[in-house]
Amino acid sequence: IILSFIIISVSAVCQTNVVSKIPLVDTTFSVKLTGSFFIERKQFVGQQYYNQDWSKGDILLNTGEKLTDILLKYNGLYDELIWLNTFNYGIFKLDKPAIKEFWLKTGNGSAHHFKQLKIYTTLDSIQNTFAELLINNKVSLFAQRKIEIQGLQYVTVNKVRQKYDNLVATPVYYFKLPLNQYISLEKPNRKKVLSLFPENKKAITKIINDNRLNLKRESDLVRLVELINENQLFSK
Repeated sequence: IILSFIIISVSAVCQTNVVSKIPLVDTTFSVKLTGSFFIERKQFVGQQYYNQDWSKGDILLNTGEKLTDILLKYNGLYDELIWLNTFNYGIFKLDKPAIKEFWLKTGNGSAHHFKQLKIYTTLDSIQNTFAELLINNKVSLFAQRKIEIQGLQYVTVNKVRQKYDNLVATPVYYFKLPLNQYISLEKPNRKKVLSLFPENKKAITKIINDNRLNLKRESDLVRLVELINENQLFSK
């Protein structure tokens, strides 16, 4: 009975999602992060993270304070930034409202730059989401690295057939226009992009045709936004 009580108590503590200050053991850090312990669910086929391995990264907080070279992962399934505390190897889900921007560094000296966007939904409510900045100009382009559960698969583990959720990357793109207006785009293609900009349809069609852009490819979507800025289609 005592052993059962201990097991139940430990399990309850592990599943508690309490927001609290996370102490950084290294005294060179003056910034305090807040968040909660993150217990990773692993019964998935596919990846729930944008970066599968821990990446060195920087975080800019809404207070203006910045942390550098800490280990981070972006979880696209939950739209959360996950931090590995290298002093106690605890894994934490950081408080989204506290984070303004973050960078996931790559091995070649560059970084994936994410910002927190406040998007107005069709129900007049505000959705806060992290999105990668792809183009920063008069017309900007962001990509929310969204991952969704789509269907399930059965996997045999230790001779036991188990049900696993199937994960699929389903990025959502956001065009930011000069008047701070955001336009969302899922599963991009030529027809959808042209429908977003009816007043500039003719000019954008010419850009697409002249440059042989396939807007189902992210790289070509990025190139389109670069050319829209070069041609100053949105002058205001």
